[in-house]
Amino acid sequence: MRINERKDEIIRILSNADYVTVDEFSRQLGVSKVTIRSDLTELEQRGLLFRTHGGAMIPEHNANVRVITDTLKEFATEKRLIAKAASSLIENGQTVIIDSGSTTVNLVGYLSEKDITMVTNSLLAVEVAKQDPSIEVIMLGGSLRRFSMGFIGPMSNLAVSQIHADIMFLGSSGYTNDCIYCTNLVEGEIKKEMMKVADKVVFLADSSKYGKKAFSSLSIWDDIDVFVTDSIEPSLRNRLTNRGVEVLVASEA
Repeated sequence: MRINERKDEIIRILSNADYVTVDEFSRQLGVSKVTIRSDLTELEQRGLLFRTHGGAMIPEHNANVRVITDTLKEFATEKRLIAKAASSLIENGQTVIIDSGSTTVNLVGYLSEKDITMVTNSLLAVEVAKQDPSIEVIMLGGSLRRFSMGFIGPMSNLAVSQIHADIMFLGSSGYTNDCIYCTNLVEGEIKKEMMKVADKVVFLADSSKYGKKAFSSLSIWDDIDVFVTDSIEPSLRNRLTNRGVEVLVASEA
């Protein structure tokens, strides 16, 4: 079996089982564990799987994945209002991390004349910011995940770990009273790394995402400093306020 054929077979096996051990890959494909580990490392760098201790698992359930060109059109007015309200949190001269996502990319349009440094893994955010001389753009490399048009993987994680940011704007696929979610495990890793290096983490999400869970658990509310949304259930607002999360509702801004 050729190298590329073996890697395709790894993905096929994984898609049918969700989680497979290195031993099982080795047995089914008739190659050494060293070869399997090398294949898994390369496939993880391409964002096609997620390495775990002793094996690998699929990074997401594709049936639940939305393409960003579609999600940008949904609740567009709410997302713009959220982005505008969130922009008030940015001060001139700050270093700002913009996460990939349909809500966070709207924020870039409100950064003009802020004189900031923008760090992002979002290809769409760079596209918006590239003509604005007041924004110094730092693009994180890695493997391009076309569903979100964001770069992910070990290279992205390493790049983020080398910087410090004043504020980070986080997007997600859904949130509940207890947790924030995203659809992709590998993408979740870069989001977590971004959160680690920022002094303040601001979560942006429209209210349609409330109550929705996704494949990867991304964060608990204790990791969030500010939540910006278009509307919020009073019970959730009280819950977050009691946990020290500042809630900013765009319609009230």
